[in-house]
Amino acid sequence: MGSLYQDPMAAVPMIVMDDTIGLRVVPDEMRLTDPVFLRHVLCGSIVLHNLFHVVLCYRQLRTCNLHQEPPRQMRAVMSPASFLEAKNTEMHAVDLQLMGYVFDAIFSCIELYFGVFHTLWDRTMALYGNVGELVWRNLAYMALFSTYMVLRLLPLVFYEKLMLDNRYNVDPETAPPLVGVVCALAFVIVFVQVLLIPLTAIFLYIEIHGGYYFVLWIWGFLFAVSVLALVFFSLFGLPCLGKSSKLPEGSLRSALLEVLEDYKFPADRVSLMHTFHIAKATAYVWGYCCCKRLVILDNLILNRAMPLAELLPEEVDLGLSDSQVAAFVAHQLSHWRHYHMVKGFILVHVSLIIYMVLFGTCYHVHALYEAAGFPHNSYPIIVGYWLVYKYVMPPYLTVSNWIVFYFIRHSEYRADNEAWRMGYGHSLREALLKLFADHSVFPFDDHWYLMWYRTRPSCLQRIRNLQRLDLGTRLSMIELI
Repeated sequence: MGSLYQDPMAAVPMIVMDDTIGLRVVPDEMRLTDPVFLRHVLCGSIVLHNLFHVVLCYRQLRTCNLHQEPPRQMRAVMSPASFLEAKNTEMHAVDLQLMGYVFDAIFSCIELYFGVFHTLWDRTMALYGNVGELVWRNLAYMALFSTYMVLRLLPLVFYEKLMLDNRYNVDPETAPPLVGVVCALAFVIVFVQVLLIPLTAIFLYIEIHGGYYFVLWIWGFLFAVSVLALVFFSLFGLPCLGKSSKLPEGSLRSALLEVLEDYKFPADRVSLMHTFHIAKATAYVWGYCCCKRLVILDNLILNRAMPLAELLPEEVDLGLSDSQVAAFVAHQLSHWRHYHMVKGFILVHVSLIIYMVLFGTCYHVHALYEAAGFPHNSYPIIVGYWLVYKYVMPPYLTVSNWIVFYFIRHSEYRADNEAWRMGYGHSLREALLKLFADHSVFPFDDHWYLMWYRTRPSCLQRIRNLQRLDLGTRLSMIELI
């Protein structure tokens, strides 16, 4: 790795020969090894990628505009005013997302064609060129680079505060003002430094000592951490979310015992977790063999299973009834029965290791750095992480994310179908409606937008699926008669 850098003399700044491609637009040859041609390909790739996601966002905005009232299945729990508020919130988020892709494509092309990253490296060398340690130069570069990446967000911030907030009637009392957001970015710059500098040092150490495919060591580390996390959760639950206790005697326990018996899940492995107020209302099932665990968050239960006098005003009447909780748990146990967590874990890590291999291969292509404006064999190690992630890997991520998201959504439908088959379809539909009423969101999704931006089907889609199952059963009974 040291061959990539000129050894500095004591107190003498590093001298880098300026043999960059500059603003050249005509390549010497039409091959990816030609940095000028590669720069055109990378910019074209990022433009096409972002244009694809702009189209997806546009389709979702069009879906929002086409619907003027709640769906028939949800009119009893969603008023027209709530629907309009949820619609404005959704359109604000998607519009901001759309413009984020537009600004990102513009900045990405400017950064490649005008050598922004090389300019940052030159500035780093002007300040720290007499520092002999390679790692310290890269850490200094990362500090400057991360600051630039935060400032890169300013146009999107101005667009949101000066245009979107007024267009979608955002309440100024609930949204931070422009000055507040800009001041917060200053804090973000400091926070990013504190977070990224140690990570940069770790990644540099792994790369220097990990060989050509050092990224496999990173994957191995992530795999080991995720396995240990699953084992820990199976043995001890989720102590980070709150305090766990045994499920008390009562009507809820009686309703759950029937479900647990249907799914052959041990009743002594069920616990109730008293959560913080920010936790999502849900239940979790982990483990197999002797490490099974079912954790029910208390905010899933009606009124948190507490006296009304102990609740906050906004917590009253939130949560599910006993039969609805039982149906929701049946859905979660259906995931467990069909090994959806294990299959998802394997799918994610297969996708991740392919990503890492591709990443490690592209990371060592010198033409990539020259396409970004660096001289041949003179660039900071750490900039390769961003170049490969930003300009090379998006096509793969687009495909792999679609596959993973499709599997997760299919798993949700299969778990719903299993719960329906076990006789919990009606209660599960009521549970979905109640959770939707407690935390209303815009109920409609464009099909294409959903495939790349929703890991789970919407509440409306799941309710319609359960209704189709009921309708199919009634039609079958009519045919038999």
